[in-house]
Amino acid sequence: MSRTTDQRRRRTRLALPAAVLLLAGGAAIVQGITPAAAAETTLRAAAAKAGLFFGVAASPGRLSSIVAQEFSQLTPENDMKPSTIATSSGGLQNTGAADTLVNYAQTNNMLVRGHTLVWHSQAGALQGANQATLNTFIGNALTRWGNRIAYWDVVNEALADNNAGTRRSEWPHTLNRDANGDGDLFDAGDTDVIRDSFVRAKQVVQANGLSTKLCINDYDVEGLTVRGGTPNRKANALYDIVSNYRQYIDCVGFQAHFNDNPNSIISDDLQANIQRFADLGVEVHITELDIDDDLSNNDIGQGQADNYRKVVRACLNVARCTGITVWGIADSESWRSSERGLLFTGGNGNYQKKAAYHAVLDELNKGRSGTGTPTTPPVTPTVTPTVTPSTSPSPVPAGCTATVSLNSWNGGFVATVRVTAGSASINGWSVGVNLPSGATVTNAWNSTPSGTSGAVRFANVGHNGRLGAAQTTEFGFQGTGSATGITPTCTAS
Repeated sequence: MSRTTDQRRRRTRLALPAAVLLLAGGAAIVQGITPAAAAETTLRAAAAKAGLFFGVAASPGRLSSIVAQEFSQLTPENDMKPSTIATSSGGLQNTGAADTLVNYAQTNNMLVRGHTLVWHSQAGALQGANQATLNTFIGNALTRWGNRIAYWDVVNEALADNNAGTRRSEWPHTLNRDANGDGDLFDAGDTDVIRDSFVRAKQVVQANGLSTKLCINDYDVEGLTVRGGTPNRKANALYDIVSNYRQYIDCVGFQAHFNDNPNSIISDDLQANIQRFADLGVEVHITELDIDDDLSNNDIGQGQADNYRKVVRACLNVARCTGITVWGIADSESWRSSERGLLFTGGNGNYQKKAAYHAVLDELNKGRSGTGTPTTPPVTPTVTPTVTPSTSPSPVPAGCTATVSLNSWNGGFVATVRVTAGSASINGWSVGVNLPSGATVTNAWNSTPSGTSGAVRFANVGHNGRLGAAQTTEFGFQGTGSATGITPTCTAS
């Protein structure tokens, strides 16, 4: 889709190092890699050595040899958007270009990111559709390409501009309904197009035995703060969404269209924000990276190269940041061509590497935490999202309470625990749970667990321990067996 420089919209990415990913039976499998003694000479190989993918957004007309050589993941820039492939009833049409991209990626051992299922812009024939029609489209798209797509952007750009920290007011968000009027959309009686779309996507993935991971993607959410040190309310709103719907969301995309807009700068707390989301247990991806030359005083040499280093290093320093995708190959072919924000100049298959390219390659070759040691990206847990939550109140020890909501299925469960401070602020908390016989914790997020069976305890992590009076935070854990009837107890410090 075409965009102006002030519209701030983007596409998706695709490509993964052959050394890192193999397509086995159509499913993406991540393998560890022994670091080579010599530095790698392509982005794809260097990223593979560091344990992540490095991708690009492209169209069928730009599949030159450099795509498979330099990139290990591919995102269709426009060819999987509803405006291209959706019918008004939620069916599929005009999938030929998308098929070309998927086939190219599979032939060249690249990951594919589907982009996108639910979006207020470029909705095409789906514009104004109800949730049932959106669900039909979600099911058709997921099953059309199946495991040949490693990641899908289920919901794209759901949050309002200008650091408002609120949902968009455009369709499909007009479908939202705050049933009890408490100002959020997270309660069971509410209607939330984000939740409902992810629930449907997770159901389709589970019913068809797919390994596809389900992502939420947005822009201006990259740092904890924006220019001037103001809290990034848009990032905080996204964090709340992922926290509340963790059982359905596998990955978060930071679009990273950096420019001189006060909300779009490269902030010093980019890494801290990536880490915050990673602590929830999701994969974090930089999905549509381009860096406006305005951020380097129009210097597309060392200045822009240094900015790219900052972004790549922030991702490398967080283990669950598992992929970076640039939004196009060359400046001349970018939707923001006048801002000269990509890694190559030239065009039409004749590309020249910029200083930014060499900086990215060098940073990738340094590896995680600058050591050159590869890190295997974590596997996101799979959950069936079809259970009515039940809540059990806890006793009130030492200034905090805890309640639990369970999503259970045959052989497993996900528990979401809400911690609430009492009448005074607290500096930390610890929640104890006695699991029934046969139940075992296999994964946890937003907490530090002790023990895996029987009496298990979860302590706060760095960012969620301090709570004001009556404030709340949430953490979660996944397990095997049954957790029916558990009652959490909370201790404050």
